[in-house]
Formats: sequence, structure tokens, C-alpha cells
Amino acid sequence: MSNRATTDHEDGPPETEYDNPVARSKCKTAVIVIHGMGEQWPMDTLRRFVDAAWRYDKNLNQNWSKGETYSKPEAITGSFELRRLTTRYWKPAPGDDDPVRRVDFFEFYWAHLMQGNSIGAVMSWLLRLLVRKPGQVPRRLLGGWIAGLFILFAGIALALLTAVKPDLSHFGIPTWGWAMVAAIGGGFSALWLRPVAGDAARYLSPSPDNVAARQMIREAGIDLLAKIQDTGEYDRIVVAGHSLGSVIGYDILHYAWGRLDREALIAAHRGNPACQAALAQLERVADKLDKTPNSGEALSAYRDAQRNYRTELARIREAPPVWLVSDFVTMGSPLSNADVLLAKDRKDLDARIALRDQPACPPQSERGNRMRFTYESGGEKIPHHGAVFAPTVWSNIYYPNVLGLIGDFISGPVAPLLGPGIRDIRVPIGAPVFRHLSYWARADKNGAAIRALRHALNLRDHDETAIWGLLSHDLPVRAEELPVAQTNIEVQA
Repeated sequence: MSNRATTDHEDGPPETEYDNPVARSKCKTAVIVIHGMGEQWPMDTLRRFVDAAWRYDKNLNQNWSKGETYSKPEAITGSFELRRLTTRYWKPAPGDDDPVRRVDFFEFYWAHLMQGNSIGAVMSWLLRLLVRKPGQVPRRLLGGWIAGLFILFAGIALALLTAVKPDLSHFGIPTWGWAMVAAIGGGFSALWLRPVAGDAARYLSPSPDNVAARQMIREAGIDLLAKIQDTGEYDRIVVAGHSLGSVIGYDILHYAWGRLDREALIAAHRGNPACQAALAQLERVADKLDKTPNSGEALSAYRDAQRNYRTELARIREAPPVWLVSDFVTMGSPLSNADVLLAKDRKDLDARIALRDQPACPPQSERGNRMRFTYESGGEKIPHHGAVFAPTVWSNIYYPNVLGLIGDFISGPVAPLLGPGIRDIRVPIGAPVFRHLSYWARADKNGAAIRALRHALNLRDHDETAIWGLLSHDLPVRAEELPVAQTNIEVQA
């Protein structure tokens, strides 16, 4: 990857006919990458992500571009620790009518806002998470719940024994053996439990000690979205979150949509028959999806209608568009267990969705005989405050797991809990190892996870058939069956 700065040409060296600023105006996509839990270093996640999403994707990089990216000052957040990675403009593939386009990759870095993790906070969160009635434990998590209880109480016992330091020699446990066990436990706590699990414990637990950090992270994310949109340089924004970053992204999108100026939203729909028609069509296909949630055809129709509605919202140029986020891509997401992480159980989660405290895809419906997530205001129909996934397409990539140790026990399908409008993409485990950090690993090999990521990001902004081909009707999509190419011609072939 090239990180050299450019001066006269913001986009790198001149590119003959593709260096026309008029022809290329407004043809820019912003991708915001949200890192996961742990003491992450700024830009470490972003650089590896860009390798997978752009540098080694031959579908986007013909020989003339060489997959180069350029590191630019990140003036939007003002952080000297962050950079914007920008690509060259790419040429349309043969037979495509895609515009010449460029992608800017940003990292939403939040680790510095989550400092002060403690073992006590982790243990308190685990107690609230694990100590529950068996009837509140989903069947899919029963084995993990039992194992978690054992580990939790074993850890508590170890901590107590370490503090008391009893003489265990009459049980046949030598002093050096006990010291080794204590050292292993202390190392595990210092290297993983506090810095890594501590982030999840604090973000997912709205206790008084954590509220300020949660607020700062969400405010910073909403601010980044707004600043990128307000530049006027982009006509599309993609948000991608890994692990805990996917939960943060979910919250940011929800609260950012809820903060939209109501008058601006009304104005975007007023006197705009194309936008009104797109919204009406979206509700019609959402109703069909609601009635046939296991239909891949209904899912594809809903996602295409989302894209059409978002395009109409972004088409308004008299004022800054009200919403540019086209896609939300989650990887290794704990939201697959939203019923225990965001709520007490499935019943409680459904109640929160019904109250629009948590957004679903499709959005929570108004009461009536058919799905409707709009209301009339000022003579125009507009989506309600929980309808962020009206214009925003959600794709979720996950590895299954075997016994919790092989694959990714943190992730899983999200659609069963948060709505049939989410497309789940299942990646094969392959080698029997822990896969939570494998979603963009070995980008140059074009493996199943890399292909899943590129298809989900959909940087060419294609429709469902062009992206997934015959797999568009599969629930979930199996990543090993995805072709390497993503263009209309090659996918259909």
C-alpha cells in the first residue's frame, strides 16, 4: 500500500481523462470503519481493512491503478493520530454504466474514550449477564451459559484464594503450583479480561460509572457522520463495524437518525413524488417480507427498495441531504445475542423494539393490517424516529462456532432477532481455530471471508441480483459459494 502524500492532485497522480474534476464531482463514497474491543492502536484496523476491501480487489483495481491508496490528513475529526485513506478514481468495468468514483476510508476510533476498565466492572457485568433463571437463557446459548457460570465462579474462587492465601499443602498442592495458577490467572486478567472484555462490560452495561463513556462514544460517532455528510463531497456513506464496534455502529445510526431535523425530513419529502413513491414501495415490500420472513426473494426486493429510497433522499441538492448512509456492514457481531446483551430475554427485546428503543430491519411497524413505519406530518408521509433501516441496508457476516472454541462464538446470524431485512452471510470455519479476528485476514488470498466483505460493502452500489447472483435467494448466503468478481457480467456468468 502506498502511503505517500500528494500535493497538486488530491487523488494522486494525474489519470488522463479521469482527471476531469467536473466529471468526477459528487462521485465519492465514504466508508467508516469501527474497530472492536481491546486496546486498539489508531489506524491499525483501518489499514488492514483497506487491504481487504480495496487494495487486493482486482474487480476494482485494474492494472493501471495497482491498488494504490494515499494517506491524507484527517481534518474532519482533527485527530493527529488518524488519517484518511483515499483511493484513486476507478474506471467502470466493461459493460457497466457505473460512474467514475473514488472511496475515502475513515476510522472511527473510540478506544481512548473507554479508559479505566477494571476487573471489578467485568465481574459485575458477568454476574448480571450469567446469573439468571434457566428459562431466560436461549437454547442456543445453554452450553455457553453453563460454561460461563463455571468459569465465573472459578474465577471468583481463585480471586478469593489469592487474597486469603490459605495453606493447601495438606491437599497435595505445592506452593509453587499454587503460585503458577495464580500467575496464569493474573496474566489472563491483565492481558484479556480487563482491557478486552472490559470494553464490552462497560459499553453494554448502562451503570452510572459507564454512562459518560457511552455518551462520549456515541456523540463522537454521530458527529463524525454529520461532518462527513456536511462536507458535500460524498453522495454515499457505508458504516462497517467489527465485534463491539458493530454494536457501537448500530447505536450511532439509531441515534443519528433519531436526531434528524424533523422539518428537514419533511422538506425532503415535500413536493418530491419520486421520494414519496419510493417510500410507499418500500412499505409494500416490507409488508410482504413481514408475511414471508424466510423468503429470499422478499428479502432482495426489500433491500433493493431500501436502496431506491435512499437514492431519492440523497438526490436532493437544494440543501444538504438528510441521510447518506446506504449500508451497515457488521462482522463478528455480538448483536447475534441481542436478546441477552441488550435486554433481559427475547420477550424484553421484542418489547424494546416495539417501543422503538431498539431499531429493527424492517423498522417497527405502526399498528394496522399491514406494515407501515411512516406517519403524516405537514401533509407528507415520513418515516418515524426508529426507522433508520428504511434507507439503510444491513448485511451481517459471521463465522459459526463449534463448542465455542472453534470458529467465532461471539458472532452469529442477526436476522432472527433484529429483523428479516438483514442479510446474514455465513463464512465456513475452515481450519479449526478461533476466527473472531479473521474477517479481513489474508486479504491477498481472496478467501471466503474476504469475498463476503467485498460483496457486503458493495462499493459499486449494485442491486441484489448484481451483488449476489443466484445466491440472493439463499438464507443465509454461504460465503464459500460467492464468486471472486462482483460486476454484473461476471456474477451472472
